[in-house]
Amino acid sequence: MNPLRRLSWLAVPPDPFLKPARHERLVDALVAGLRDGERGLNLGSGRTSYGRRVVNLDLGARGGVQVCGNGERLPFRDGTFSLVLLRGVLEHVRHSGVVRDEVRRVLRAGGRVYVEVPFLQPLHLSPEDHRRFSLPGLCHFLSDFERIDAGVQMGPGSTLSWVTREFLASLLSFGSPSLYRKILALSGWATFWIRHFDSVIVAAPHVAHAASAVYFLGEKPR
Repeated sequence: MNPLRRLSWLAVPPDPFLKPARHERLVDALVAGLRDGERGLNLGSGRTSYGRRVVNLDLGARGGVQVCGNGERLPFRDGTFSLVLLRGVLEHVRHSGVVRDEVRRVLRAGGRVYVEVPFLQPLHLSPEDHRRFSLPGLCHFLSDFERIDAGVQMGPGSTLSWVTREFLASLLSFGSPSLYRKILALSGWATFWIRHFDSVIVAAPHVAHAASAVYFLGEKPR
C-alpha cells in the first residue's frame, strides 16, 4: 500500500466538540419510556437509530432512513407520535418555525420533544446552515411546549476548540481555499484537545453564555 494512503486518516482530525454521555443517556431514557403502541420520530435522523419504536426520517435515502421526507411537511397524521427528537436539525432547515409547528402537529397531547441546536459554532453545511440559538432564544422559540428541562449540551471548551481551528486556518491560508482546507486539518489536530475542558467545567447558568450547543426538553400541553 502507498505509504501516503496509510496517512490519509490524518486529513480528518477528531471532532472539535465533546458530546456528553449524559445526553445520550437522556435520549435513551426517553425512547425507553415509550409504551406499547407508542412511537417516536427521529427527525433528520441521518445514520442514527434508536430501535424499532422510533421512525427515522431524513431528506434522502441512506443507511437507517425509513421515511424520506421534509420536516416542513411531515407525512404523518396529527398526534401520531409520543416523542420527537431533533438533534442538530433546526439550524439546517430554511423555515424553522414551520418545522416546529409540524412537530407540534404530529406530537400527541402529553408527548415530548427533545431538541439540540448550536449556539456558538462555525458554519457547517448539511446541506445548508441557516441559524443559531442562545438558550433563552431556544426556550422562547419552543414556548408553546411546557418546558421540562433546558441547558447546555456542549460547553465552552467545544466552542473554543472549534473556533480556534477555524481562526488558525483563516489566518494562515492567506485567502487560498486549498491551503485553508489543509491548515484546517492541521489546526484540528492541534486544537481538538481543548474540547475536553467541557468535562471539568462545573454546570452553572453562566456556562450557557459561551456554550457550543444548547438543548430543550418539553411536553405538548394536554
